[in-house]
Amino acid sequence: MGNLAHALTAIIRSWSPCTGLLRFFTLSLCMGLMACTSQPAEYTCSPEAIRLNWAASADLKQTVATLSSAELMGRKTQTEGAAKARDYLNRQFQQLGLKPWGTTFEVPFEYSTLFSQEVGSNLVALAPARQPTDKWRIVVAHYDHLGIKGGKVYHGADDNASGVAALLAIANHWQAQQRAAPDSLPNINLMFVATDAEEPGLFGSTALVEQLKQRMPEAQFELMLNLDMIGHPSRPYAIYLEGSRNFYQFPQFRPMLNQSNGLCIKLSHPKPVGRSIQSTNWLRASDHYPFHQAKIPWLYFGVPTHPQYHTPEDTYETLDYVFLAAVAESAFELIKLDGNFLKN
Repeated sequence: MGNLAHALTAIIRSWSPCTGLLRFFTLSLCMGLMACTSQPAEYTCSPEAIRLNWAASADLKQTVATLSSAELMGRKTQTEGAAKARDYLNRQFQQLGLKPWGTTFEVPFEYSTLFSQEVGSNLVALAPARQPTDKWRIVVAHYDHLGIKGGKVYHGADDNASGVAALLAIANHWQAQQRAAPDSLPNINLMFVATDAEEPGLFGSTALVEQLKQRMPEAQFELMLNLDMIGHPSRPYAIYLEGSRNFYQFPQFRPMLNQSNGLCIKLSHPKPVGRSIQSTNWLRASDHYPFHQAKIPWLYFGVPTHPQYHTPEDTYETLDYVFLAAVAESAFELIKLDGNFLKN
């Protein structure tokens, strides 16, 4: 806490007999000035600024290497590789002590393409609240990718083994905190979802939204956080966050996100310049879009498309695991925010 914060704290204490209105005004002034003065005008977007708190980059690397291995054959929906990915995720959810959303973690769904009727399978795991509540927050990362094309495996390390690895790390840390320091977490239900069939058309997340409406009509969904392509930083060395306009109090908690571990967070992806960045509709680009259509508040962490995107070269060796760990930590900070910040 800086000198200004100390001074304002002293003022508040000296004015303690005053009216509630004056206290409110003073506290508001204090928070505003602290937010302004404790942050540089521009955040440092560099690897040297990262200071990890709990996420283990080696563990994230191992998860990404497993999911993007040739053995899983690109994890295309309805393939043997996708089934192997589900087996792996089932084991991970069980080891973390999460609860299934039904009898098993796998939640199948049907979807139609131009030529056929298909079947996909999301994996849904729950971390129930300490006390009964209707409040829910959802962490989503799609596990499917493009499979094998022309005899080449499309490994999908960044897209999206990186997001699934972060989801597992967040679930692991949440469970650990629930045991060690439960009062540090809000009393909410958490749902962790590894979605299928994102690549052919966001079918897994679309099915999930419909199932939420049918099975949980009384639930209060405070936040859906989508993690999709979060391991391959570009220039600047930053993660991009879409959806902040959904939360009118976002400017109040954004400084905390940047300060937590030094990760540079940019609001909205860069605009296309020449041919350097592919033009993308980020609202419709990933699994947050069906939640947007259902008016469920959402945020989306991702990096811009890069040369390895949707190529066989999207391998685990190309990712930055300190960066990925920092994104996982920042995502955790969003998940545990006080509910008052998430009002929209």
